[in-house]
Amino acid sequence: MNVEYFEHIALYKDVYPDGYCQHLISEFNRLEGGGAGSNRLVSENTLKHVKDDYQIGIQLNNHNLLAFQEKNSCDLFFDGLQSCYNEYTTKYSVLRNDGKIRATVMKMQRTGPGGGYHVWHSEQGPGTHANRAITYMLYLNSIEPQDGAETEFLYQKKRFSPTENTMVVWPAAYTHAHRGNPVLGETHKYIVTGWFYYD
Repeated sequence: MNVEYFEHIALYKDVYPDGYCQHLISEFNRLEGGGAGSNRLVSENTLKHVKDDYQIGIQLNNHNLLAFQEKNSCDLFFDGLQSCYNEYTTKYSVLRNDGKIRATVMKMQRTGPGGGYHVWHSEQGPGTHANRAITYMLYLNSIEPQDGAETEFLYQKKRFSPTENTMVVWPAAYTHAHRGNPVLGETHKYIVTGWFYYD
């Protein structure tokens, strides 16, 4: 696993075994075919409904993912995510002093041409989002830079194109406001995303 850091944003490359990301995409399609998930609804921050911005929320007790190479797909995912977080706390060791922080959410999302959440936002806020500490996102497929779909960070002035099997980890606070830029080509963008929470 290779890692690059950009102002508290970490990119971990080759986190999972070959084929695992494509396996999750297949599982997304299987679950969608069975009626799981829902289209993203219009929110106060969006001007219109974005077609084909389909997401499935997956938590351990909600869906049974098929095994990957005879291993539990969810366990494999969270093991890889924990490895990234452990490396992250090596770089930013103060997180080890902040009590127990853990990730339990595994939300899969597909974004089609023209889709995405284009509003600048952070992942931490009042109410139920107050205990979010760290955000993570795994790119399940690659999209060429000319086809958009980047994750763009406002204050860091950074854009990251989706690259298969790359995990991005960053602080959930306002300092790392970001947005998902539109998918300009015909390739759908697939990610798994979620948060590390303070207990």
